[in-house]
Amino acid sequence: MGKVIKAVAVFITVISIGFSIHGQSNLGFTESDNLNFSFDGALRMPTVGGFTNPQFSEIDLNQDGAQDLFVFDRAKNTWRTFLFNTTTSRYDYAPNYESQFPADLKDMVLLRDYNCDGHPDIFDFKTGGFRVHRCIAQNPWKFELATEAIISDYGSVVTEAFLLPGDVPAIIDIDFDGDMDILAFGNGDTENTLVLHENQSQDQYGNCDSLEFLVTTSCWGGFQEPPNSSTLEAIACRPEITPPINWQDHAARFHPGSTIFFDDVDADGDYDITLGDIQTTEFVFAENIGSASSPEIDVNTQTTDFPNSTNPVKMQYMTAAYGADIDHDGKRDLIATTNNRIDSSCNAGHVWSYRNVATNGSEYQLSEKSFLLQDMLDLGTGSVPLVFDVDGDNLDDLLVATDFFRSPTAFKSSRIYYFRNEGSSINPSFNLENDDYASISDFDFRAAVPTLGDIDGDGDQDMLIGDAAGNLHLFENNPSNGVASFTLVAPNYMGINSIGADAAPSFFDLSGDGVLDLVVGERIGTLSYFENTGTASNASFTSAPTISNFGKVDVSFFCCNGYAKPQIIERTEFGPEPYLFIGSDEKHVFIYTQGASLNDSFALLDSIGILADRIAPVFHDIDGDGIIELLSGTGEGGIKFYDRDENYPVSNTSVASNKKSWEVYPNPTDGAITLSGDFNTMHHIQILTVEGKICRDFNIMGNQPHLDLSGLNEGYYLLRVAGSVVNGQASIVIAPK
Repeated sequence: MGKVIKAVAVFITVISIGFSIHGQSNLGFTESDNLNFSFDGALRMPTVGGFTNPQFSEIDLNQDGAQDLFVFDRAKNTWRTFLFNTTTSRYDYAPNYESQFPADLKDMVLLRDYNCDGHPDIFDFKTGGFRVHRCIAQNPWKFELATEAIISDYGSVVTEAFLLPGDVPAIIDIDFDGDMDILAFGNGDTENTLVLHENQSQDQYGNCDSLEFLVTTSCWGGFQEPPNSSTLEAIACRPEITPPINWQDHAARFHPGSTIFFDDVDADGDYDITLGDIQTTEFVFAENIGSASSPEIDVNTQTTDFPNSTNPVKMQYMTAAYGADIDHDGKRDLIATTNNRIDSSCNAGHVWSYRNVATNGSEYQLSEKSFLLQDMLDLGTGSVPLVFDVDGDNLDDLLVATDFFRSPTAFKSSRIYYFRNEGSSINPSFNLENDDYASISDFDFRAAVPTLGDIDGDGDQDMLIGDAAGNLHLFENNPSNGVASFTLVAPNYMGINSIGADAAPSFFDLSGDGVLDLVVGERIGTLSYFENTGTASNASFTSAPTISNFGKVDVSFFCCNGYAKPQIIERTEFGPEPYLFIGSDEKHVFIYTQGASLNDSFALLDSIGILADRIAPVFHDIDGDGIIELLSGTGEGGIKFYDRDENYPVSNTSVASNKKSWEVYPNPTDGAITLSGDFNTMHHIQILTVEGKICRDFNIMGNQPHLDLSGLNEGYYLLRVAGSVVNGQASIVIAPK
């Protein structure tokens, strides 16, 4: 019988649901910065994971009186937290705070203290509008939903305040009355002008703790950004205020995206405006020659030389500006980056910081063009690491493939970076040796995903690369004096062309016949299995999968990007059998087992949470201590590193036997579940997010208790049970409404 992974669970619909009974969450993996990299010099915090479209907000994370940084990445719906070190006057990566924020933030996240309690609240995008979480605790940080949708009075109708997906609005006290207002481009007849949602909290209640808004003008400042242009035009405001229309149908006819930044540059008591546009590489700045209560943007003063003519911001596309006192001198500085996640936008060298050197107002001088980026490994987009002894010195080196790299001044196509281990087996130190290993860029691949295996039986590791088009390409290894040397010998390997986009191959002898078979993940989140019907030295694969939709696995959640990156690992550190680990676009590595035959469905045993997308995991004993670590590539183009204090095996507790004592149904659910089993004594139930944050807490007793999960957002959750009879945990899924 072949090396077929044993069955331990039952596959439920398109989402696999399994129990995990081991006592260590995340298999014991915790994020670590204990890994040394050098890239044009030693990197101070190499394993942050990279930035694509970062959005910057200030927050005093550790409550030491110094403002730290919360950085949300719009392209990937991920975030990073940084502490300001008052001794070194620089920011240090502090990932332990990241799990303290709501798990489902997306598209636009700005921290603003709307209720004046001294602690920032969270504004984020929600279906054409704004959602708000209120800060309720700081140690640890906790946020509760204040409103699912900000409501604004448009005069003729009271409805949700509109925000176009991809826009960065201004959330600021624009009229200096002590409460937080919102300015955003409208839609329909107001999509080219700024709509002011004026907060009525001070007017109605004499305080700032409410979220009640009135649209007082639909053309703040008396200007418009005309269709298909970023040049500002003066206009006469219409007296009537037009409410938003069906935004899915009409929101982006002429206004496909903008960013808004306000600053009182000339210190005259009102805010001047800076706009970024989806189709331009620079800002447009214009002065407010009116007042705070009666603003008038002078379009005749508009300039693209912002923040100065010597070093104006210029990067593709959709520049966005954020204010933060990054040098902690008491004056707000400027951070400029991009907010357009299309492939033609910059994904590297695109976070520019400017110090404010003015005594009053703002005068910005360029400080650096890779703010925070210069301290981390960020190779562009879609990084995929491999551990491999390239030079034959018995030390593990590192290969990192990337999708592409685009800075404001350079473009690099898909390639592999070679980081040579210049340390030791127990204290590795990876130094960039070659930024185009094996000259991969010559072949003009997109989204290269390599894997290694001795496919020709000559005793060395060959390399198979999947690409964005779904093709595979074989590079034969012909070492010289122990140093690997790869040559492309089989483009479009074996004519395999039925995988789908973003092929991610992995070798393993699944059929147990002594030759390497092939499992390939793809963008939509599924797998294909190709059986090797040849020999160890002469592989043979059919162009079509032996089994398509292999294991009926789908890591795309519901639709449509899963970016499945499979690895089948057989190591005693994880347990007595092989397990399938799949990196995904869902902030998780999913761990599966399979049934008695290759045609059976896979069962989800466990998962490892990683706050990144397009996760490309590698499990390896990096530092020679006998404990398996986790190194992961990210969609943001960086590397994440996870250590642990011992080897925790994947749970091999049979779910089938557990199911005899209790079950959860329906699963997936739209908001309510029932537990079957012996719950006639008191049991404690917790519902946790995938990051481990408790979002529901119940004490239950009785026959088939029902749990109301309404209010939870769609996604994966963990249900944990503790009691005198039933103990364990289960994965549950809240389906889209």
